[in-house]
Amino acid sequence: MVLTGDVSTHVRGPRRKNLAIAAVVAAVVLGTAAWVLVSRFNNEPLWPMNVAYGAGYYDGTQLRKTDRDGSVVADAIAGGCERAARTAGKKADDSPAAWVRGCLDAVQGKPSNPNEA
Repeated sequence: MVLTGDVSTHVRGPRRKNLAIAAVVAAVVLGTAAWVLVSRFNNEPLWPMNVAYGAGYYDGTQLRKTDRDGSVVADAIAGGCERAARTAGKKADDSPAAWVRGCLDAVQGKPSNPNEA
């Protein structure tokens, strides 16, 4: 018995050229989406400790800016940041210790470093 023609059960898939084009398009779309997300959220910390630290640092910076004779900074270092954390709101509630650390760093003039919060 002689068979003629293509009797293979193999189903041909898309051409490699089409697969390569689809892969490049997918990479461009994913890269663009990642770029948009990074550019949108790059300056905003994602973890509660970092959020609390940033809020404390902001409030401490405001205290430092309004201090004319050094008494406000001295009070903040002597316990004012701890007292302020109790009434600072939702951002301080997640991590009060990080909020206090951010406040203290700001009033002492240290650079912001939420990664060590």
